Amino acid sequence: MKSAWGQLILKNREVILDRWIEKGAALFSEKMGRTTPIGERLSESLAIVLDGIEENSKSFMDAVNQISRLLAVQPLPPSKALSLFFELKTILHETVSKGYNRDALKQVDWDACHNRIEEIVLSAFDCYMTNREKIYQLKVEESQRQSFMLLRRVQA
Repeated sequence: MKSAWGQLILKNREVILDRWIEKGAALFSEKMGRTTPIGERLSESLAIVLDGIEENSKSFMDAVNQISRLLAVQPLPPSKALSLFFELKTILHETVSKGYNRDALKQVDWDACHNRIEEIVLSAFDCYMTNREKIYQLKVEESQRQSFMLLRRVQA
């Protein structure tokens, strides 16, 4: 990681990642923990996003899409689901304010960090909506199949 905020993330990776996973797990039902398949997938994807936050690599975008897919199938409004990505801003500010690196970042660095997180949120929103559209399309197709089957029964 080249930027000052990227170095901050790298230096405090475990603390930041643990808090971010905790925030992500809170969006799901109370039964979902880190050891469940969803929890494991979320943890892995958040780690990939955090590690590649300054890049737009294929693995980074795949992780953003995976997180968005997990959130799209939940009964949450988009604003609540995608708030997980905005939580990273809060976590970074709290990490700095707790004394890890009080003067580590200048305002220019914070602005760059916030801009990058907002870019990620927009990408995540695109992925989220694509996944939601697929879900609703599948529901429409299933409804059409059921209607067709009912018509066949009536006509037989």
